[in-house]
Amino acid sequence: MSAVERRAQLLDIVRDIVAAEGFAAVTIDRVARAAQVARALVYQQFSDLSGLVTALVDRESAIAMAGIGGIDRAEDIDQVSSGILAHLHAAPTSWRIVLSPPDGGPPDLRERLESGRAFARVIGARQLSRYTGVDVDPDGATQRLMLAATEELARLHLTDPVTYPDELFLRYLRALMLWSADMETPGD
Repeated sequence: MSAVERRAQLLDIVRDIVAAEGFAAVTIDRVARAAQVARALVYQQFSDLSGLVTALVDRESAIAMAGIGGIDRAEDIDQVSSGILAHLHAAPTSWRIVLSPPDGGPPDLRERLESGRAFARVIGARQLSRYTGVDVDPDGATQRLMLAATEELARLHLTDPVTYPDELFLRYLRALMLWSADMETPGD
């Protein structure tokens, strides 16, 4: 196995542990045993436990955020909604970690997540500006409320897709986007 493949394998193991049991359950020994490698190999790849967990957060955030950038090119509300849903489906474990980070994460986890949220608000504001023809502040109340509601909706869908199926997710998201557009164009 190449070094790149081994690194991915180790991060997959860490992701699965974090998703199931939280960051506190991750140890170098456990990861090495699960990968059937020597502890030294894990240390060689990540230096220490903090480096391993930080690498996981970086990778899972990048996976989740990569999809958000593609939504910026969507042409209408339905494309935005279906794009968000498609990205949730493409990386559900990554999104679970990003949207509901388990306890015990690296010290800068909150900062990293807020950076991702700021990026998502910029994309949302750009989309809403195109739709309404009005400049939308990515740090304004509309975008902050929209993101919070969208995150909660995504958590519900990922946690219980039977109660919150795709169709309901899309219906709620569409309604939230229409509400956002109405809030940004109060005179219309």
